Amino acid sequence: MRHFERLVFAFFCFLLTNTSFGQFVEEKKIDTTGIGRDIENQQMIIKILDAASKKNFRADVVVKGINLRKPVVLSQVQDTVLFIKNYRRYTVSVVTEGYMYFAHKFWPDESETHSETIELEPLEVGLKTTIEDIVFPGDEITLHAKSNFALEELVSFMKKNPDVKIKIIGHANGPKDQKGTRSAGFYRKVTEQRAQSVRDYLIRKGVQADRLATEGKGNSEMLYANPVTDWQAQMNRRIEIEVIGL
Repeated sequence: MRHFERLVFAFFCFLLTNTSFGQFVEEKKIDTTGIGRDIENQQMIIKILDAASKKNFRADVVVKGINLRKPVVLSQVQDTVLFIKNYRRYTVSVVTEGYMYFAHKFWPDESETHSETIELEPLEVGLKTTIEDIVFPGDEITLHAKSNFALEELVSFMKKNPDVKIKIIGHANGPKDQKGTRSAGFYRKVTEQRAQSVRDYLIRKGVQADRLATEGKGNSEMLYANPVTDWQAQMNRRIEIEVIGL
């Protein structure tokens, strides 16, 4: 192979392997040990508990990921078993009166059975949680259409608990971009605007404005300081709620 052809080939291989190119980022590492590699169909055991008493609790559970077109709703269950695929990502969420909104997004364990224990926390001031599946592409402040179901769950939470007041907190993913490092002020402004976008949505759906405060944290509280996958970047670019009044 001539020198020029070798250079072209080497550069092509670099593009395929360099994790800075988002389209080639691997989201979940493939198990090459042979353990769990052939386990495609799994059982997911869901249990619901009151976090304070540790007693079984009945609630409506929503599971996203089983049916790719729409979420699966399980009515008034306290424990159940579902069949899932280990290569899909799932979100399990619960909205019920008197308890904090619950959502957990995950890939199943590499085993025949994945256990998902939902511990619902009785409402109290100071409780904080991430609203999974609220999506903002890149540095944008406009809510992505994929966010609609999670936003409707948040509306439901506010309506089922009419005395609750919350603070909506925006977070940013803040690694270096092509022009260098953006300022902390830029990220704070973006995250405040994102939190405001969520607040505006709730108000349009009938939630009273005086129950909703906002705050932008910028990139000061990233879960992954140096994100290398789209998954990690999205977890940094998140919305939280905090109970500030009852």
